[in-house]
Formats: sequence, C-alpha cells, structure tokens
Amino acid sequence: MIPALDLLFQEAIAQRILPGAVVLVAQDGKIQHFAAYGSTMYTDLGSQPVTLETIYDLASLTKIFTATAALRLFDAKLLTLDAPVASYLANFQASSLTVRQLLTHTSGLKVRLSTLCQQSAAEIKATVWAAKAPPDAGESVEYSNCNSLLLGEIVAAIMQQPLDRALKELVCQPLQLQQTFFCPPEALWSSIAPTEWDHTWRERLVQGTVHDESTHALGGVAGHAGLFSVAPDLWSFGQLWLDGGYATAQKVSLLHEETVALATQNQTAHLPRGATSPHCGLGWMLEHPAAMQGLPSTTYGHTGFTGPVVALLPPLRLLVVILSNRTYPLRTIPPKHHTLTAKVIRTAIQELM
Repeated sequence: MIPALDLLFQEAIAQRILPGAVVLVAQDGKIQHFAAYGSTMYTDLGSQPVTLETIYDLASLTKIFTATAALRLFDAKLLTLDAPVASYLANFQASSLTVRQLLTHTSGLKVRLSTLCQQSAAEIKATVWAAKAPPDAGESVEYSNCNSLLLGEIVAAIMQQPLDRALKELVCQPLQLQQTFFCPPEALWSSIAPTEWDHTWRERLVQGTVHDESTHALGGVAGHAGLFSVAPDLWSFGQLWLDGGYATAQKVSLLHEETVALATQNQTAHLPRGATSPHCGLGWMLEHPAAMQGLPSTTYGHTGFTGPVVALLPPLRLLVVILSNRTYPLRTIPPKHHTLTAKVIRTAIQELM
C-alpha cells in the first residue's frame, strides 16, 4: 500500500472535491495499492461507505473501449483508418472525414451532443449524420463526444449488431470483464455511486443510469459514454495495453503489438489544440492539459467527466485507476479533481520508482 495516497484522498474528501473514490495502482502486473475512500454521497441521506466493489459511471472512459473495439476491427482488416466515415455509415454527409480523424479528435465537427438531449435518439443521430465537415478538418485537435459516438456507430455497423453487444464480444468477454456493462439492471443500482442531482432535466438523483445527457437520450448506449465498471476490470483492460495487446491472465491476444504502439504514440503533436483538449493517440489522451500535468511524456490515459481516470506509464510498467463520482451532488466547472488526479499519479511514480 502507498500511505501517501491515503492522505491525498482524505484531504480531497474534506475539501469536497469528491465524496469518495476507489484507487488501484499496479506495477508489473501486480497490485501495489487498492483502497476505497469516503462515501457515495458525503453525509447525505442514503449515502453508503465506498467499498472495493463499488460500481462507477465511466463516462468518457467508454471512449477507450470503443476505440479498442475499432482497433480490433482494424487488425482484422475490417476497418481502414484513412477510409471515409461515410464508407461505413452511408447516410453520413461529411464525406471527407476519416476514421482516423474520429480517433484523434481532429474531425472539427461542431455538433455539441449535450445540447441535443431533448431530442429522440433518431433525431440526435440525424443531426450528427447531417453535420458538415469544416474546411479546416484535420488541422487542429478539438476533443468532442461526437467523434466517439460516430466511431461506436461504425463498430456496430461492421459487427452488424448493437454497440453494447459488439463491445461485449470484442472487448469485455475476451478480457473476462464481469462488472463492465451498459444499462445496469435495477438490482445493481444500490451498488452504484450516484453521479449528480439533476434538478433541470431528469429531476431526480442520477444513480444506476448514465450521467451523460445525450447518451441517456440515446437509450444508455453510445460510443462516447454509458459504460459502468469497477476498478479490477479497468486494471485488466489497462494491463492489456501495457502488455502490448496480449491479455496475460486470459491468455489471449486482442491487439497486434504494432497497433498498440501506433495507438499510444502522439498522433497530433504537430497540430494546435483547444485549451482543454489533449494531444491524442488513437483513442488515447496524451499530454492532457490538467490531469496529466507534470507527468512523463510517455504517459497516456483517459479521463471521464464524472471523475474516473485510467493512466498508464509503459517505461515503469505502471497503471493507475481512479474511480470517483466527483460530480456529486452537483458538477463543478471547471473541474476541481484534475489537480488531484495528477498528484495521485505523480505520488505513485515517486513511491514505486
């Protein structure tokens, strides 16, 4: 265990940065720190102590599962990175945009999904499908949910099945991720950390259903959000990447080693990026301006709006998973937890080097 991490989370809870968290740090495939902190809702009625088994809304960590599924299809020669998106989604109007631009958040698409939550699923998709490619597509990095939504639709189209079933077949089942799923059954809701009191739209506590508004409107399943999970499952997922695409525990190869190397290289280092946008690999964040501040340049990972983080440092064979519901009871903008995230990863590095 790493006592310095205990202090960081005790302070964060006292400062109401988050009500609780589960943290897992592994090195060389072995757990070095696995602890639960705080509660699910501070001292509010119905709050429970966080346990190692507490389930969290992964928010945008869903994107890296979608990207992994897409890269498996790439390895199987069923998907071409530089092919037009429209070659897989026939009704998509921005015919010049490519799959690679979705993975690297360089499409430039201006659709803000959060503004479409009052629409039906069909209307949301019709709006995205009708989006025009900007003239400067591919010339800058602008992190957008729309890119991963489209990538998920491509995965579903190639697999000829709904995205939840496609991700289960391509990622979750081979890795034996038993607690990673979309749309949790109601029997599990009490084991899930609530994300927020939604006073403006759903008018209830959001617990057991996806926090992301557009994904909720889409039925709970989308390429950019919707998955729920636990820390050990994210460890297994991250370890796949640290091990070059080979799942050691499951004794199965899911990705070519060359694809892992390509996906974790900075694909956008030569491009300008928005103030809150990271540089990108293929699906992965690199040089996140807040959550990865002060970390080695070889670090890659992903964050989620509700608080989850996965960070990987290949030279140290180090993996850090943080699950939290930092949005409870209400989201803070700008987020307060990114500084904590960077401190946690830096502390793990210092203690385990």
